[in-house]
Amino acid sequence: MGIMINQENRLKCQEFNSLLAVTPTNLIQELIRYRQNNERLGRLHDLHRRLSEKLDLASMVDAISVWLSDQCAHEVVAYRHGGRCRSTISCSCHGPERRFFLEESQRLLQEAKGLSHHGPLGEEFVYHHFDLGGGEESLLILCRQQESQQKVCHALQEVLGELRGPLDRALAYEDLYDQARRDSLTGLANRRVFEETASREMANAFRYHFPLTLAVLDLDHFKAVNDYLGHATGDSVLQQVAQVMREAVRDSDHLARVGGDEFVLLMPNTREEDAVLLCQRLCSLVANLHIQAPGAPPLGVSIGLSRWHEGDGMVDWLERADAALYRAKSQGRRQAVIGS
Repeated sequence: MGIMINQENRLKCQEFNSLLAVTPTNLIQELIRYRQNNERLGRLHDLHRRLSEKLDLASMVDAISVWLSDQCAHEVVAYRHGGRCRSTISCSCHGPERRFFLEESQRLLQEAKGLSHHGPLGEEFVYHHFDLGGGEESLLILCRQQESQQKVCHALQEVLGELRGPLDRALAYEDLYDQARRDSLTGLANRRVFEETASREMANAFRYHFPLTLAVLDLDHFKAVNDYLGHATGDSVLQQVAQVMREAVRDSDHLARVGGDEFVLLMPNTREEDAVLLCQRLCSLVANLHIQAPGAPPLGVSIGLSRWHEGDGMVDWLERADAALYRAKSQGRRQAVIGS
């Protein structure tokens, strides 16, 4: 027992002597380092708190921008994952400057070669590009002044390693979200997305009084393709049909696959006569694929169209388009017919 007490006393004396050896200057330096480390951990905790509240990529990049704005001024935070063809830009500017920053950010992200670099952007602005690893992921910051850029670099160098996990989580979330809203075979929107989009477009048509036309499309003689050529060929045919239709419709149109060989096309701000012209073109494009099962007529598409009228519900509107589709089938198929 006496030996243990003596050992403890010796240890306490050593600790006391080490404290006496600390000069006031060293103590101040230790306190400064301690404070700086606490501030760094506080900033890191704040960043993680902000990112943990976000799910999608755009919201997460916005959160990075807000976190960064507490430390230094900047105009743009942009992110790009080249391998997954994803990018988003958070820009705090408005008016003509906003367009300039968005265009320059897109250009710089595309030109990035996977190396961290910085430089001037015109006479007034500077940028810094950070490689997040492997040359596939990059973060771009645009600032007005060199001093701001230096603060940005210092702030982000502390946390670059912490960004990969949250950004990967956002990418994975968007993948799952996209899979839930797209037809897995053709890549088109699914029925759920169509119904959401149709409700929104009906509300817009009511508010702004623009024409809204719906087309219901059904492939002709597709069952023969499945029966004689097999379901694998049938799947390939559906993919080909979806591709030619996707390329033919406008960016403002909404094309979806809602059944086996059934599609719908929503055309905002489109009069019936213009919608018919587009649908006739779709009939020609499908016919020009020259797909035909042995002993069966060539593959085609029949289309029924109907314009939305104020007061229409989704069910009534679809029924009129379906009735027009039935007439297209009964009148010889491979054509577009307008309903009431």
